[in-house]
Amino acid sequence: LREQFIAVLGHDLRNPLASISAGARILDRSVQTDKEHQVIAMMQTTVMRMAGLIDNVLDLARGRLGGGIGLDRDAAKPLEPVLMGVVDELRLASPGRVIESDFKIDRTVNCDRSRIGQLLSNLLGNALTHGASNKPVVVHGETRQDEFELWVANSGEPIPEKAMGKLFEPFFRGNAHASRQGLGLGLYIASQIAKAHGGELTVSSTEEETRFTFRMPLRTATS
Repeated sequence: LREQFIAVLGHDLRNPLASISAGARILDRSVQTDKEHQVIAMMQTTVMRMAGLIDNVLDLARGRLGGGIGLDRDAAKPLEPVLMGVVDELRLASPGRVIESDFKIDRTVNCDRSRIGQLLSNLLGNALTHGASNKPVVVHGETRQDEFELWVANSGEPIPEKAMGKLFEPFFRGNAHASRQGLGLGLYIASQIAKAHGGELTVSSTEEETRFTFRMPLRTATS
């Protein structure tokens, strides 16, 4: 009953959130001062963060109810525009932060493009939250002979060794400051998306760099 309640609640929150987002866009057309634009931008950033939280809660509920992460694979459409859209969206939501992107995707990737976009959004949001604010976050994606690889790297303090084994568990938030914790579902959902694609999400963390890497096999099948 609890899992069903979470699923229904997450679904019903989407409509009022969409109304707030639409209202903010309408207001943005008529505001005149920089301060007003900043307030509207902050509202849109908050809406985007709330939408991400709702998506993660719904995915958790689906997984706990036995549905798992559902995929809608499509190898006919390019993946790179989706990834660039995620990067551009988070650039707008994180003024003052530098996000460098490099994509070398010269083959079709038989994947659920929206889910891979969600995976990247979770990883990139995590890097922006926990990485050094004065250093760039780097996103790289490429196709190789038999696999697709996507990674996000940031500078900053390394992840403690005792936390490494729990990063992909639901509700794990480490020792982050309360205002930066969120629900602790982003990395868990990203790992489940990777697994649904027959791939894997791994992490390495040193004094120089923390990197989350997603790899999945390239497939020609349509299912």
